[in-house]
Amino acid sequence: MNIDSQPQEMDLSLGEQAYIKLRDLLRSGEIPAGKRLGEKEICDRFDMSRTPVREAFRQLLSDGLLSTSPGGRIIVAEIDLAKVEEIYDMREAVEGLAARLATKNARTPDLMVIESILEEQRTGIASEASFLGVNDRFHGAIYQLSGNRYVQRSAEVLLNSASMIRGSTHGRYDYESWSLSDHEAVFQAMCNGDTAGAEQAMLRHIRRGRWQRTRLLVAENDI
Repeated sequence: MNIDSQPQEMDLSLGEQAYIKLRDLLRSGEIPAGKRLGEKEICDRFDMSRTPVREAFRQLLSDGLLSTSPGGRIIVAEIDLAKVEEIYDMREAVEGLAARLATKNARTPDLMVIESILEEQRTGIASEASFLGVNDRFHGAIYQLSGNRYVQRSAEVLLNSASMIRGSTHGRYDYESWSLSDHEAVFQAMCNGDTAGAEQAMLRHIRRGRWQRTRLLVAENDI
């Protein structure tokens, strides 16, 4: 199983390309929550026609990254504490299962790919943005190695939603003191073929991230 392959832009339809470009802008926080989005604005930004942009809007509405205002206009979805708790409830369920299945399926070449991602984190991460890129590849490799299409799809949607939370807490998230040790624990359990151990290590990891993000959101909104 090749867990290190990424689709090339030339292999994607224009709708898929528009989706990825707009999704990444939303995930990075470059387009803030609550902002109204118009088709023409995005068409001009991506130099695309309305059809692929409409496809991207439909998919992002389905993913929950976009929503509609009472007047029917498309806006960037707002992230509140209740939604964050729901996202993390689902992440615990899906990512725990992904770690269990990935451990069952893992072969030496698969583990070597994951270790190469970990090695980047071991050598030091210069910024939160760099960390998030490595972090997403680590989790993405586990999703793919799970071999379960429903887990993969659910995990992708949840990761997109979690990225919206990141935009609200950017620059204040403490990843340096615990993320690497958590990833190492998941990886070690996978190397040992310990499916239950990998699942529990992943659950601890997601719960620690949940505490960090929700605490920051509560402090920011003085709830």
